[in-house]
Amino acid sequence: MKETHLAVLNILKNNTDKGFLLDAAGGDGDFALRLRGLGYKAVLCDLYLPRDIIVPFVQADMNNLLPFKADGFDFITCMESLQYLENHKQLFREFTRVLKENGNLVVTMPNILNCASRLFFLRAGYFPSFKPFRKIKDGCEWDNIIYSPVSFIEVFQWLSCNGFKIETIEVSRYRYREWLLFLLLRGAYKLISVFKRNKRENVLRDFLYSKELLLGDHLIIIARKLPPA
Repeated sequence: MKETHLAVLNILKNNTDKGFLLDAAGGDGDFALRLRGLGYKAVLCDLYLPRDIIVPFVQADMNNLLPFKADGFDFITCMESLQYLENHKQLFREFTRVLKENGNLVVTMPNILNCASRLFFLRAGYFPSFKPFRKIKDGCEWDNIIYSPVSFIEVFQWLSCNGFKIETIEVSRYRYREWLLFLLLRGAYKLISVFKRNKRENVLRDFLYSKELLLGDHLIIIARKLPPA
């Protein structure tokens, strides 16, 4: 199991209230099966039919409307899948629709805003997590999809526009080799923030210059659907 999936399992196993969970774009269903082992009523949803259907499965394109009723799930997980999708705005609207009030959305993604990734982009012109040249593996249809690189900034905006509040950000692991660069960027941010008064901008900047964003390898974003204002 990938380290990001294992980290999310360790987070979710501590929940006392385990209800209905949608594993969106969940691949072969192994992660959903492990969630069911923890007590969640997990449902797998993906465009591609698994070779072996080991959990309740619904076939659907994540770029379109999801075939579920409103307010049907207590949790949604979307693990390492955003880069394979095209209609992200629609997807987050659908997450809002099918998730219950105060339900939790867990999104994981490669962190293209960490120090190492930013330096790599300056040198190569593309992000290390989304290289334009890669081998196509047999039986992996998604390898033919052109990547849609997504950063935390876009996810922050999609969540904010759809009634979510970020509760916490975890990471799969920290890249401590970039520690000195982190200290430089963090210090520069502290200096700049003295002159910035816009509250919403400051919230985003606090995230962007956090240890998680600057040193984290893969991000684990946990957001809660807020009640209507």
